[in-house]
Amino acid sequence: MSGQPMNDGKEDQGRTDRGGGDVTVPAVAGGDHEGSGGRLSRFVYRILARCHRWAESGWGGAAVAGWGLLQGSVVPGPSDAVLIPLGIADPGRVFRLAAWATLGATAGGLIAYTIGLTSFDQLGRPLLELMGVSPARLDASRAAFARHGWQLVLLSTISPLSTKAICLAAGAFGVPAWQFAPALLVGRGLRFLAVALVIRLAGPQLLNWLSRRVGRVPITSVSPD
Repeated sequence: MSGQPMNDGKEDQGRTDRGGGDVTVPAVAGGDHEGSGGRLSRFVYRILARCHRWAESGWGGAAVAGWGLLQGSVVPGPSDAVLIPLGIADPGRVFRLAAWATLGATAGGLIAYTIGLTSFDQLGRPLLELMGVSPARLDASRAAFARHGWQLVLLSTISPLSTKAICLAAGAFGVPAWQFAPALLVGRGLRFLAVALVIRLAGPQLLNWLSRRVGRVPITSVSPD
């Protein structure tokens, strides 16, 4: 009987053949999780891996800006819905993505403002009603827009207030464009900058934790050029 300790096979798990010069990727202990938690982790890992490849392909900025344009004008949904997954998948590019998000969301807000200014009865009022803004509530806010128009626009970008609804109302109530546009741009920029900062600081740790949980190769983030 040999004096060598028995090998249960775990030590070799995840090794690749070194003969051909391949890189060895050790399996992560505890990475194979059963149950709904493990399946969800693997699903999130695959989504983030796809987002990382998308960001590297050069289409990430266009995707973030396109969603910002649609969401800021007429499409419902969270303003960060595309920025957050792409940013987590590639934290090194998150500030660039945040700049694209700011441009897209600002352009979308300008579209909403124009709708309120030029086509409120035909388009603006029905859109506000779909968002749950009643005519009585809209009329009650007229005086507030007259006194604090650009402040409301700025506040809506960094608070739970609907920026889309505020932009429509700002156009309808005649908030001057030279006040509206800078307030919208600064507010959107601050919001997305804050989101990007959190992702840049926490994103790599989140990716490493997720990779260990599913026992896969870490999603490598490419630094900006």
